[in-house]
Amino acid sequence: MTSKSKPKPQAKTSQPEPKPAPAIIVFGADQANKPRAASFTGDEVEAATKAAELMKLRVLKVEGPQLTELAASLQAGRIYASGHGFVPPIRPNIYERLSELANPKPVPSLPRSWDEIDVGHLVLAQEVPGEGWWETIVVAKDNDMLTLRWRDNPKYPQLVCHRTSVALLKPTAAEPSTAA
Repeated sequence: MTSKSKPKPQAKTSQPEPKPAPAIIVFGADQANKPRAASFTGDEVEAATKAAELMKLRVLKVEGPQLTELAASLQAGRIYASGHGFVPPIRPNIYERLSELANPKPVPSLPRSWDEIDVGHLVLAQEVPGEGWWETIVVAKDNDMLTLRWRDNPKYPQLVCHRTSVALLKPTAAEPSTAA
């Protein structure tokens, strides 16, 4: 007995094409103040940037391992013919992380003397004398009076004190010397 059926074609075992890596992240808050973000590939950068402008969202170039990993975890965005885009909602903690990566906080520097203390410097301060010294960042200076923000507790009330009531940390060898 002979079979009249044709042999089945062999299934292709080729690997699926890898999807293009994200080149930018579009993110921000929508009109209802809900966080949104999406990744876009290199060939979508121009259209996604225009859509971000229309939607009043920010554009962040994907550079470095942290942004690459974060971009890969986001949904891919879409661009519509109208020029607007689809940027899905995200969890608030992801939005906070994107904001941090988009606007890294400067590392506070160390003053070499009490006379050199200025805004942005890291100094030690006491909230209550005898209760310990804590790292603070100078956020304002008015003559000899300093307004300090607690480095590890930025939401804690600020402290106002005289410049000589703070302690200085020893500058590291990596910092440039101002001594002649």
